[in-house]
Amino acid sequence: MVAGIEKRLFEGDAKKGKTPKYSLNDLDNELFKALALHITTKRIPMLQQLRVGLERYDLIKVMQKKPQECHDLFVIGYDDKVDSHYILSHLAPEMSPIGSIKQVKESKIMEFFQDFLLELEDTQPEDAAAGENLSVPKIMQWMTGQAHTHLLVSEREKFNIVFKFDHCCLQHMPNHTVCYPIVSACTNTITFPVVHMVDYESFKTLMQTAVTYGASFDRV
Repeated sequence: MVAGIEKRLFEGDAKKGKTPKYSLNDLDNELFKALALHITTKRIPMLQQLRVGLERYDLIKVMQKKPQECHDLFVIGYDDKVDSHYILSHLAPEMSPIGSIKQVKESKIMEFFQDFLLELEDTQPEDAAAGENLSVPKIMQWMTGQAHTHLLVSEREKFNIVFKFDHCCLQHMPNHTVCYPIVSACTNTITFPVVHMVDYESFKTLMQTAVTYGASFDRV
């Protein structure tokens, strides 16, 4: 292989020293011709076939109307992974009147939830396989049914996760000692049992149990 390259690019006696057959300008011209030939014979037909496929499903029209959204589908680097900021920026808590004792407790739970997500991000290995460990995307999937961000801007603008707070679980079930957060994935709603989440550790324990064994606590 090396001998072939040498023969292709150099001439003369090896003992006296060989000289290049081509100048830098010649190489530039040859390279340009090779690239032009490759684009003409390989890339353009591939792009034409891609366009035909897109037109078959009217995706060309969609791309023309929503170029930014479609850009992420074709350009390497788009990351649809959910992080804590994405979840926290779409929360819609139903809070009690400002200044009330209930509102103070609800605010604490909001803080616990934020700390919980941040702790998961800090402790989650980057190369961990999906589904093996508790993670922020898994929390998202438990609450909403999907573990990725919304592609369309219109979907992101409409997306909310509703937080409700149950202050009366002991009145409903006087003899129980513990209950867990309940989610309704179809409405993106989660209800927290306030009485059982008096500090971060109790909040964390109940959340971990609810997410890990979430099928038992889902509400359709």
